[in-house]
Amino acid sequence: MKRLVPIALAAAVLANSSCHMFSSKKNPAAPKESQTVASDVEKDFMRRWVDKRSAELVAQGSSPTAAHDQAVSEFKATYTYVGSSRPGK
Repeated sequence: MKRLVPIALAAAVLANSSCHMFSSKKNPAAPKESQTVASDVEKDFMRRWVDKRSAELVAQGSSPTAAHDQAVSEFKATYTYVGSSRPGK
């Protein structure tokens, strides 16, 4: 009888645990996956890189428009593989 109580408690805890390892239900709170994840990541990378490089060029004395144009051309020259995830390429 003394062994039955801990075993029953352990079984109850395991049965009511929140482990969903074998559950087929999807997590409703999980973010939705985009069909264009690679393109979104590339666009975000380009935007950040261009913004950072433009800020560096403006700090060196370039006008904001000229700095942005130069940063975009430098990005395209440096990262030629970007855009390979887009459909049709």
